Amino acid sequence: MHKYIVEPEYDGYEIGEYLKESKGYSGRGLRKLEIYLNGKKIKNTAKKVRKLNRVFIVEKEKETGIRPMDIPLEIVYEDENLLILNKQANLVTHPTTKKVDATLANGVVAYFLKTTGKTMVPRFYNRLDMNTTGLIIVTKNAYSQAYLQEKTEVRKSYQTIVKGIVEQDEFYITKPIGKVGEDLRRIELAVSEGGQEAKTFVKVLKRFPERNRTLLDVTLFTGRTHQIRAHLSLEGYPIVGDDLYGGADDRIKRQLLHAYRLTFQNPKNGEQQEIMIDLAKDMQDYLNG
Repeated sequence: MHKYIVEPEYDGYEIGEYLKESKGYSGRGLRKLEIYLNGKKIKNTAKKVRKLNRVFIVEKEKETGIRPMDIPLEIVYEDENLLILNKQANLVTHPTTKKVDATLANGVVAYFLKTTGKTMVPRFYNRLDMNTTGLIIVTKNAYSQAYLQEKTEVRKSYQTIVKGIVEQDEFYITKPIGKVGEDLRRIELAVSEGGQEAKTFVKVLKRFPERNRTLLDVTLFTGRTHQIRAHLSLEGYPIVGDDLYGGADDRIKRQLLHAYRLTFQNPKNGEQQEIMIDLAKDMQDYLNG
């Protein structure tokens, strides 16, 4: 439940507009709420509020068909709105038609059940490919989900090891990408032909000339499927272990891509927050081996 006192500048607003503009709720999110004004439940979000009115918000319980399973979770950060995890490799984020159990979502449902006594829906703000490791945000309620989507920019940065020696210290890749037919790979594809705009910033962290490898810091400015994998491959630097995009390596069984940093405004207090974790152990071992 969330409690608010209407600020003077919102005097005379419709309650729906007040909640969207000042608290970050979406129109869709409002339909999932029970709203109380000065202790009385209201159904019409066009009702006007006055300064210092008391607004109480209760989220309607939502069922989940995801079975709780005891899957180890590495919790990096948690508060009343957010659960941020370090996802391991070879773990699907959310159930699919081919993988209905033993996913990260199953573990999150079990964790929420254990810690709250409730079967809560795991609301993933971002997802990672099965073989990508690193930071994933799970929001605990519709408010925090809407806040991250509409009230703040979540900047996601990755570390990756690529084949080849990247000569430029830092640069942007802005090639539009898309898929053709049933091919899983994303290729350079003009927007006019069905591709999507994509923007990636790349910075060299360290070069390993004796092994023809480069460690990179990569930041996304858009969130297209396979964006980092496709962009780096298009530049001639496929990610080590990424068979789909030309980075096959007998020493490793996954693409060496790791989501290591998130920056965002926290829904709890509106303050800018940065969450960082170390380079994945298998990537450290690969560089040291």
